[in-house]
Amino acid sequence: MSTSSHQQRFEQARDQFSRAVARLAEVAALDETDVVRDALIQRFEFSYELARKSLFYCLRDQGEQVQDMARPILQAAFRAGLLDDPDLWDRIKNARNETSHTYNEAKAIEIAAFVREEALPAMQRLEQQMKTQ
Repeated sequence: MSTSSHQQRFEQARDQFSRAVARLAEVAALDETDVVRDALIQRFEFSYELARKSLFYCLRDQGEQVQDMARPILQAAFRAGLLDDPDLWDRIKNARNETSHTYNEAKAIEIAAFVREEALPAMQRLEQQMKTQ
């Protein structure tokens, strides 16, 4: 794939990621109910996937030959200075994986708090970082 194609895909994914983070922030500002929590987790899931996709295309655009898999993308993004806390992003990835396999209300409450307190701010920092790419 050509560099310009990676750049176009990166720009498209970055724009989608920005919109997803804005939507995540909207729901995070609401008082928590079961429905709001479910919406928060759903928006977190697609925000994470768009972050991963954006990082992949950004790295490819920079000439990085990274596999389209979460761990190698996150590691390469940290080395490239796109992510500021690899341990936090590993916890974000793990939270995303936990939400997609089963529904457990106690775990959902825990993940919703994590999203509000840590994941959303990390995604907002990444969104700002990607604007400079």
